[in-house]
Amino acid sequence: MSTDSIDKLYKLFGILADAKDKIGEHADEYLEILMAVKGSSKEKRLASQFIARFFKHFPTYADQAIEAQLDLCEDEDIAIRKQAIKDLPSLCKDSKDHTHKISDILAQLLQAEDSTELAAVHNSLMTLLKIDAKGTLSGLFSQIINGDDLIRERCIKFVTSKIKSLGHEVITKEVEDYLITECKKVLQDVNAEEFYQLLELLSWTRLGQTVAGQQELVDMIAEQADLNQDFEPQSPDNENVDRLLHCFKLALPYFSVSTFLACFKLALLYFS
Repeated sequence: MSTDSIDKLYKLFGILADAKDKIGEHADEYLEILMAVKGSSKEKRLASQFIARFFKHFPTYADQAIEAQLDLCEDEDIAIRKQAIKDLPSLCKDSKDHTHKISDILAQLLQAEDSTELAAVHNSLMTLLKIDAKGTLSGLFSQIINGDDLIRERCIKFVTSKIKSLGHEVITKEVEDYLITECKKVLQDVNAEEFYQLLELLSWTRLGQTVAGQQELVDMIAEQADLNQDFEPQSPDNENVDRLLHCFKLALPYFSVSTFLACFKLALLYFS
């Protein structure tokens, strides 16, 4: 490790920190910091912090800065990866313009195998949700819909297990409406476990609080039961009975006079 290189980085930091209102005149210094992601381990860790610290002052180089940070997130050294992951949400602290992209990056990083690295990704996603919940969810759902199986699975698990802990101060009505819309899209192609996880999340939203919303949930369950296909309970290869029983149990908490018809239809098929 070159001491001169580290000293140079601290000098660049000092120039930018002291520039105040004239910081925009020091783009060359910021670009030098971006180049430090190719340096030694300590240079990379410092570069990650400094890139995030001054990111908002150099919008012209935003894409380059994000790419530099992404390089650090893919470094072979786990300590550097964790530092870069920790610093990613800071890129969105003063502007929501890049939240979707940063969330999309973090969503892909959910495939990490090391538990401490995965925890760092979770923490950064939670931080990002508090900065811009809708933008963060858009990145996560992008990977749920378009990502590979492992990323999809981990994104669904993250969304369904973490969102409720944020409460409705973070998950506002606008964000909740977006969440419901995206969950409905995902429900078009899910396995039984994913369906249950998403239904549990949807029941936490306004859908679980009103009769009209509960009717929507029951309709989703009825659709998952695939009531329109031929029902042949005696067939050894037919999974209708298990699926129908599972869906009937899911519908029971929402059973009311208003949701009676949908539940009754499920019951008729099951007990006939």
